[in-house]
Amino acid sequence: MKAIVVEEFGAVEDFMETEVDRPKVNDNDVLIEVHTVAINPVDSAIRKGRMPFKLGSPMILGTDISGVVSEVGKNVTDFAVGDEVFTSYKVNRGGGLAEYVSIPEKYVLKKPENVSFEEASALGIAALTAYQLVNKESYEVKAGETVFVQGGSGGVGTYTVQFAKQNGAHVIATTSRNEELLASLGADQVVNYKEEDVPKVYANKADVLIDTVGRGTDTLPVVVEGGRSLTPAAPISEDKAAERNISIDRIVYRIDTGQLNRFIDQVSKGDLKVIIDEVYPFTQDGVQKAYELSESGHAAGKIVIKVK
Repeated sequence: MKAIVVEEFGAVEDFMETEVDRPKVNDNDVLIEVHTVAINPVDSAIRKGRMPFKLGSPMILGTDISGVVSEVGKNVTDFAVGDEVFTSYKVNRGGGLAEYVSIPEKYVLKKPENVSFEEASALGIAALTAYQLVNKESYEVKAGETVFVQGGSGGVGTYTVQFAKQNGAHVIATTSRNEELLASLGADQVVNYKEEDVPKVYANKADVLIDTVGRGTDTLPVVVEGGRSLTPAAPISEDKAAERNISIDRIVYRIDTGQLNRFIDQVSKGDLKVIIDEVYPFTQDGVQKAYELSESGHAAGKIVIKVK
């Protein structure tokens, strides 16, 4: 089968098209004919050797996948050939940038007919991260609170804005050029961080800072004394936070199929918007361009590869 791979750790230019064996289907696995795969910053971290694990060689990146069931293992009971499905699988397994991927049944979910393959694959890591940021125990965003979302127009940010609004928060979100998009997602105030001195202008405006881009220490002044801040990216300075009694934490998302089912249901009902910046073809050039956009930090929402 066709796959777009990286032989070893390397740059965007090192992606190449090749033929690899179709994955084995174990007794509890579902073989998915891949239709779309959404890419994530963690893919680039894996490719650059910045994670505490390594994929096999050649590396096939991608874990947020949608497609059609092609084969099922003998113990699989909830899926049949022809079912439209999606999954967010372990990042240390990869496999998405290929024509087929074999996934344990417990990680596979059915896709509603009125949700596109592109939308389904663009949930995954980004939506899970955003939801777990907004609803983390003791940091949970509550109705009436003001939440400052740093990086509001990115993959995680677009979901964070929506989940915070679902919790009843007043949302302030930053962007460099996607003001209308953030307003359409429900942001009450949109801040162009290139045009305003954010820490000064918005000092003490937020009960909660959710930093999706790794600049939380610089933006900490927006949080009121005794407030809280959370990030999935670079850690926030404990010393800076302690000066004003601000609680801080850093999360690593967890796979939760119950949450993914809730998200896909909301998308199906029109209660959650999936923002996709670009859909690229499943070619060496297409994959390279997709990761170039991802690593530029300027994508609005998610980036998807259309495999089929």
